[in-house]
Amino acid sequence: MAIGENIRRLRKEKGYTQKQLAEKCDMYESQIRKYELSNANPKLDTIRKISAALGVYISDLVDDWSKISKDEISEDLENDSAENMSHNTAIELSGYPLADSEKPLLETYRQLNPAGQDKAIEQVKLLTKIPEYRKEE
Repeated sequence: MAIGENIRRLRKEKGYTQKQLAEKCDMYESQIRKYELSNANPKLDTIRKISAALGVYISDLVDDWSKISKDEISEDLENDSAENMSHNTAIELSGYPLADSEKPLLETYRQLNPAGQDKAIEQVKLLTKIPEYRKEE
């Protein structure tokens, strides 16, 4: 699926109009329309804004990374130097927004040593097998 098709599908799933999504991304409605119709290809920074506004991963929008130039990816990485950035901020800027409910889990997980982290993952996986703790689909 093309980026534009993914934007449209996810926007509709979230119940946003093109205008609402544009406002959340601080851009014009016509830009969203162009992207959805595949009349224009969004830059990586724009994809990041759209993914954050929709609360999805960048990979939910981009199926074919060959459409993003290597120069743009390199430039993007240089502009977002991670030296003075928290891990949460880096994740959110990369289009991986964290829900407020996820932040304490991540903070607690980082306090564990590697063996503890492995055990935590194991325990969370076990919880997903118990029907009363699973999300309804």
